[in-house]
Amino acid sequence: METIAHQVWINAGKEKVYDAVTASDGISKWWIEDCTVKPEIGFLNIFRMGGHVHDKMLIVDLKQNAYVEWECVNDNGIWTGTHLSFEIIEKQGVCILNFKHSKWESQTEFFTVCNFHWARHLLMLKAACETGNGQLIKAEEAKWGELYQKLNT
Repeated sequence: METIAHQVWINAGKEKVYDAVTASDGISKWWIEDCTVKPEIGFLNIFRMGGHVHDKMLIVDLKQNAYVEWECVNDNGIWTGTHLSFEIIEKQGVCILNFKHSKWESQTEFFTVCNFHWARHLLMLKAACETGNGQLIKAEEAKWGELYQKLNT
């Protein structure tokens, strides 16, 4: 099994970073704007693009202000069965966010594309936590979606 892993240093408190990865208002600033998310083990987070369900993530582990882990339970697709985790460690007023997207079958071309996009979105998460401002630009995100459709149809 393969894992995408990134570590991001964030100049914000662990509560703010935790909210950014467990609350709809937080996630909508850096990953997917249209989402239904709740920090509760067993809750099924729903992420929508263009009004349609894009990803379903079951919360399988949760520790207040320290850790959240999701299992992708999409009906189909490469992400199904993979896990996403966010570990938050605060040290001297700085949050260290350890992100992993694990349980990939292999390092495919799509794995490498996802690795790039996770780095891009984690930079948006960092900026959103440090500034309080949303970082998603709808037109730019739509361009990535258009490229995906061109390459995968």
